[in-house]
Amino acid sequence: MKLLFLGKGGEAYIDLEILLPYCTLENEPDLLRETLKSNMIARYSSIFKVSKILLYNSRKMLECKEQKERLTLYLTFFRTPPYLRKKIFGKRKELRYSGIAYPLQTPTHTLKSKPQIGEIREGLVLRVKHGKALVEVGLKAPISVNLDSFEAIEGKTVFLKVSSVSPLKLELTNRPKDWIGYEIEDAGRLESYLRRIKGERTVIGTSRKGEPVWENWKKIEESMKKTDRKVTIVFGEPYRGIYEIAKDLSINTDDFFDGIYNFVKDQGTKTIRTEEAIPIVLSVIHFINVHS
Repeated sequence: MKLLFLGKGGEAYIDLEILLPYCTLENEPDLLRETLKSNMIARYSSIFKVSKILLYNSRKMLECKEQKERLTLYLTFFRTPPYLRKKIFGKRKELRYSGIAYPLQTPTHTLKSKPQIGEIREGLVLRVKHGKALVEVGLKAPISVNLDSFEAIEGKTVFLKVSSVSPLKLELTNRPKDWIGYEIEDAGRLESYLRRIKGERTVIGTSRKGEPVWENWKKIEESMKKTDRKVTIVFGEPYRGIYEIAKDLSINTDDFFDGIYNFVKDQGTKTIRTEEAIPIVLSVIHFINVHS
């Protein structure tokens, strides 16, 4: 369960997740533009402290499988601290353009080379043996830590807290309650996931055919309060919106969405791309959250 805590200004942060279709990259003609698009999604999700990015199947059959796998790869790569990327990903052709992407500069990405007491580092488990784990944490050499009651699996990442700098000592810890980066998950079928979270989260759809958000933001605010500021935002495909997807999947939007809204009044372009819609929508939700 996500914890509700207060920011420096006193506003309550929200447990915010976004749903993107498997086919989000279907309008991108090459790896370069796939990389740039995914990087902007990762950047905007990080700016607004999205808790989780979920990918969902928006088709009757399983389509866009390879695109989904690449999108997952890109988002995971950008979310991973730079000091772990080479060991985790090695050299992959899909990542050939990752060098031109903008860095996320999230908490575990901007650590100083000299550890500070209390800081959280993300590490890669290299070896587990006799109740200890050898972990790569971006320092001069991997460190050995006691497992205690924690589970560590070779090749998986863990979180560690610096408990001493002289001598240097790090301890395994749970994922911090403060935001440290988004998670990535496969939500599977859209209806199944929405049914699972029904009543527990405020579910918002985005569409230029939706109700004007500027006339309904108080409604969203009230819904967010009822669900303890747990918010799920669903985006459509590049060539099909929420209503088209719902019709194709025989989903009654009134059963699963708290509202589907148009977030741009009198837009000047025929369409708004996914990577453009995300910051627009998150900005409005952020305003509603701070206002309430």
